[in-house]
Amino acid sequence: MNKLLFSILCLLSAAAFGQKGNFGILQYTIPPGYQLAKADNLLTYFRQDDKSGAYCKFVIYKTLPGQGSPQQNFDFFWDNMIKKAFNVTGPANMQPAGVLKGWQLLMGTTVYADNGANTMAILTTFSGKNIMQNVCIISNADIYKADIESFIASVDVSEQITTAAPTTRPATTPTLPATTTASANIKYEVWMCHCFTPGTLSSTAFKTVVISPDGKCLYYLPEKGLNGITPANSNESGSWGTVTDKGKMLQLRNERYGNIELYKISATAMSRYADLKSSIYKKVKQVDGLRFEGAYSPELSYYNGKTDVISRQTDPNKRPIIFFKKDGTYINEGIEFSNLTFGDPYALGKGTYEVVNYSLILTTQSGRKLQVAFTPVLDANPAASNNSGLIINNNLFYRLGKDFTPHN
Repeated sequence: MNKLLFSILCLLSAAAFGQKGNFGILQYTIPPGYQLAKADNLLTYFRQDDKSGAYCKFVIYKTLPGQGSPQQNFDFFWDNMIKKAFNVTGPANMQPAGVLKGWQLLMGTTVYADNGANTMAILTTFSGKNIMQNVCIISNADIYKADIESFIASVDVSEQITTAAPTTRPATTPTLPATTTASANIKYEVWMCHCFTPGTLSSTAFKTVVISPDGKCLYYLPEKGLNGITPANSNESGSWGTVTDKGKMLQLRNERYGNIELYKISATAMSRYADLKSSIYKKVKQVDGLRFEGAYSPELSYYNGKTDVISRQTDPNKRPIIFFKKDGTYINEGIEFSNLTFGDPYALGKGTYEVVNYSLILTTQSGRKLQVAFTPVLDANPAASNNSGLIINNNLFYRLGKDFTPHN
């Protein structure tokens, strides 16, 4: 009895200092210190330690039509939302089923790699009255275990439905990963040249060579950059070649794309041709943890002020401009990043960004992530106030003037 009373007092105390909320059929209390991001179909409560990269978020989704049994509801949401939104692979580890005021509860968990850190995903599905509602918890650090347990204990349903089963809750959360910093990524060297296109002396293009510490090479930057990328998992079958250091020259061999010799000029410059200081490959600066400020656009007309057919037809409220701030947030007014993996209109709007291992990771207010390639231009300092642009998603983004400000 004393133990029960103590538990109730603890929960009441947590509720007194937390954020009470309700959405759909659910009522809950969010622990103190979390920020709320609202969208039409979900609510996201988010907390992060900027120094360590540790974070925790509670995502509460709107009710959806049921897909059949409670297990079918859970599987449907896991496969169509959790896997796609958070890049989770594989099935969930199911916990014992529960019942709350007649609503069937299923909880499943998994641990996956998010930017090199072990991350726990917990999905709880409430089923009843031919509908379902889902709550997802994402965290990469054990320091949030008390918050997660407090939140789970606070969740209640607003309506009792008829059932013969007694009220039971699923088991509490498994052990969360220990706090980790950003990544155990392979640290590649990236070299870039603004070279003439083969067969012509009239046009130039940016060319990139990626070199790994163990002597592997790639003649382009993958669409997602290099965060989490290894020769074994990159899906770039047959694209990786080998590097041999010949002293004054690096010999690059690739069965698919041919061979390249790069002649050393200095620690940060190599030439494509011996004894000629032309077609210079510059060593691209490391960008991990970069924070920068400015407006950027892939549309030249916004940079030079000369309108063209495309810019004249652009919706002024959906300009192809993304604004980055030094506090790690972004505002994307109209750039629908795209690559071979995703069509990504969901990256529009506001969110947070992170730069890791030549990858830009955009996290939307709903918690979805988009990862695209990111480098400075040649050996430029991307944080410098006079940098003229960046290469994002393998496209040149021009840095716009300070007169460009967000519309919202």
